[in-house]
Formats: sequence, structure tokens, C-alpha cells
Amino acid sequence: MPFRIRGSINLPQVATTPVAQPVTTPVVDPRLSTVTTTIDPNTMKPIAAPKLDSSFDIRSTIKRTGTDDDSLGGGAVLKQKGIYGSENEGLVGPDTDPDRLALRDAIWDRLETPSYLRESATPSKPVDAKKLAASLASGTTSRQAASLAKQAQAKPEVGARLQSLFDNTRTVAATTRSSLLQTLASDPGGVAGGVVAGIASSKAFSSLGADQQAQLATVLSRLDGKGLKVMGALVENVPEALTEKDSAGGTLLSNLASLASQPLNASLTGHTTTEELLSSVLSDVMNPNRVEQGTATTCTVASMQFELVADEPAEYARLMAGLSGVKGSVAMQGGGILRTGPGDADVTARDGRSVSQALFQSAAMEYANGRFSNYDPVLGVSVNDKTGEERMGLKPDNQQALLEKLFGVNYSVNRLFTEKEAAGALAKLEGWDARGYRNRPIVVDIDQGKFNHAVTLESVTKEKVVFRDPYGVLRSMPANAFPKVAVALHVPMDVKLNGVG
Repeated sequence: MPFRIRGSINLPQVATTPVAQPVTTPVVDPRLSTVTTTIDPNTMKPIAAPKLDSSFDIRSTIKRTGTDDDSLGGGAVLKQKGIYGSENEGLVGPDTDPDRLALRDAIWDRLETPSYLRESATPSKPVDAKKLAASLASGTTSRQAASLAKQAQAKPEVGARLQSLFDNTRTVAATTRSSLLQTLASDPGGVAGGVVAGIASSKAFSSLGADQQAQLATVLSRLDGKGLKVMGALVENVPEALTEKDSAGGTLLSNLASLASQPLNASLTGHTTTEELLSSVLSDVMNPNRVEQGTATTCTVASMQFELVADEPAEYARLMAGLSGVKGSVAMQGGGILRTGPGDADVTARDGRSVSQALFQSAAMEYANGRFSNYDPVLGVSVNDKTGEERMGLKPDNQQALLEKLFGVNYSVNRLFTEKEAAGALAKLEGWDARGYRNRPIVVDIDQGKFNHAVTLESVTKEKVVFRDPYGVLRSMPANAFPKVAVALHVPMDVKLNGVG
């Protein structure tokens, strides 16, 4: 699968170890000397300490509520609720090292830019002015033809791009050729000109059917400069992705074309544009590492979004086309309906995320939070219609329901109430490598003291557990640290790995 290439484009893993929790509440029993009061994200009230017996080690199990999941990333929200503290940082969280971030951005920029835009190219031979003029005259209006001819005379690379387009689209449908020319003409000497000429001259483009070429032209016509670069890189590096099919039989390309051509849902109007949304979805597809939770309390659904994009980009694009279309709803492959809600794409609800990430994660939270709760994307909380109670995270059962619908497979929920149980689960997971299990992510809830945090497993060996933190960071911890912090596993039931499943 071309998209699960994270090991080759990610930065080296960030090694982490569990952070000891400080004393915050006076206690009598000496075994409770390291306990931090645990808050239930569903009710925002303290969780009662479990009863003690001779077999219960309260120091390692007091946080193992096994019920709720919430995100460390909701900085502003969590601080407002009084349940966020720096003592929870260390094991997970955004990468803040400036050198690593600069390196990451440089790697990502190279990944998302086609080679022909990174290299200054000088035309190998002069353009045939008469031939170019004739092609322009037949391909556009006289006024535009004159303008392009003038630019071609001033800049040889513009003439070369125009000539390349005409030479490589002789057998292409006239409407498709015209659309490509219009996109190139929007910036003939810049990104648009380079990408259109580069794509038109590629083997990937010539191998597409007439309908698919038209779809690609439609997508290109609605992309901004950033989106054009990403599409150029996608066609150059993973062209097979264009025709990959979703659960309904459509392709990544047809779903992107739907996004490009359909009217936006009324709730999105004024909060985003087709150009922004299309480029955002395309960036997710080309580089799933960009998918993150930002400062929203959406670690659960951000982790699922990453896995869906990495393993089933066509399916992801189908869901986003449905969410952003006129109906604002779409059926998931396992059943259930995702719906766009008011404010999902509002700038104040993005919390450092792209518009596609904010839209998908809000819709996913709304589906998973339960029948009587409504998700507020600006406040980052689900409000119970009957009681008025607020909750920021998702319980394991909520996560299970969404995982099954998104990926179309049954999931089990394994609550790990003790370190012994977590150690047993770790032994069964040894040898896991996500690259060998497409569309079958394993989600782990990690104890963060006052709340839990959802991550997805990348690989497990005797020495190390590698996981993807939904802050967009690939992290690892020593294997012997896993039992101390893992409180729940969500495992596809058809996966059999050392007894897991």
C-alpha cells in the first residue's frame, strides 16, 4: 500500500517514558501517596477511589478507570475545566523542538512538491512560434491567446509549458484539453503552469481513460497553488492511488472530482471554500502525517482519521465528499451516518487543525458520543440533551462503535485494569506491525493521570512499542513501560496475532 510509508518520511521516533504523577491530594493510606485525583471527563467530577484489597496495587491502578478517554491536546479547554497540568506532559504531546520541526517541514515540503517544480528547467530547444500560435488560436479566445503568446515570447519556460501541453493532449477530449489550458493560463510561469504541463506529459495521465482525465482536469481547475503542488506530487509519486477504489466502487479521483464540482453544504458556506477544502483533503491523502488533533480534545477520532487516510484514501475522500456536499451526510462502510454540524468548519473550531481535519473529527465525535449528546465543535465538548452534562472524550464503547463503522470490521474492547493484565496484552501484541494489517488499526488508551489519551500502534517488539501520537508525532516507549500506562486496547476481531483478536 503506497500510503503506509510513514517510516520512510517520518522523523526518527521520539522516545518517551511515563511521567511520574505528583501528589495533589492529601491521603491517609500510605499506598495512596502518589495518587492524583482522577476526573471523569463525562461528568467533570472526581472518580471515587477503588476499594483496596491485598492484591490491589493502588499506585499503578488508581488511574485505570477503564471508562473514559480524553485528549491531552485540549490545552485551552482542559485548563478552563481545571483538569490540565504540566505534570501530564512527557509521554505524549506535540513535538515542540524547533530543530525537529524545521527538519519535518523540510521533509514534508519535498514530499509534497513534484520534482519538476524543485528543479529549474531551461527549454532544450526554442518553441515553434507559428505552431504554438496555431494551437493557442484553436484552444482559447483570441484575447487570451494573444496574452499567452506574449508571455511565451518573454519567458521561454512559459512557451515550453504551453507547447508541451498541446503536444501531450492531442488525443484528449476537447473539453478536458480546454480545462487544462485554462488552469495553466491562470499562472503560466508559476505553479499552475508547471503542474499542468508536468501532469499532462506524464505516463500516469496518458494511462487514464477519457472520463478519468476529465475528472483530473476538474480537480486541477479548483485547486489553489498549494493543492496543485500536492496533486503534482501525488501523480508523480503514487499515481496508482488515483484509481484505488472505495467501499462504494468509486475511486479516489472520482471522489476528489465530486469535491471539486459539487456545491458546498450550507453549514460550510462562509466558513471555508471548495478550494481550501479540496486542497486540505488532498494534503491529508498525500501526507497522512499531517493529520492531527491540534489543541482539540479529539485524540480518539484523530487517530482513526489518520489510519483511514493512511490505509484507505479513496474511502476517506468519499466520506469527505459526502460531508461537504449538499446533504452534509454520508454512510460509513460499516453502517451508520456521519453528518456535518453547524460550526464544524468555523475558524474558531479548528484548534490548529486544517479544515478537513476539523470537519471530519467533529462529525466523528458527533456520531460516537451517543444518542442523546450533541457535540459543540467550538467548545470541544459533547452536551447531554437531557442532563446538560458535558463530556470531552469518548468511552471505550463509543470508540468501538465508531471503529467498526469507519473500517467495516468488528472490534473488541479490552480493558486493562492492572499492570499484570496490560503485560499479558503486550505479550500477545509482540510482533505487531501495522504495515502488514491494512485497514485494521489497533487503538490504545494511555493513562495520563487525570484523563486518558488514544494512540494507534505502529509496531511492537520485545524491547520497544512504537505508536502514533495524534499530535502528528511518531513516538516509542520501552516495552516495560507499556504495562504501566496502557489501560485499554481496541483490536479488530479478525486479527490473530499471538492470541490477540
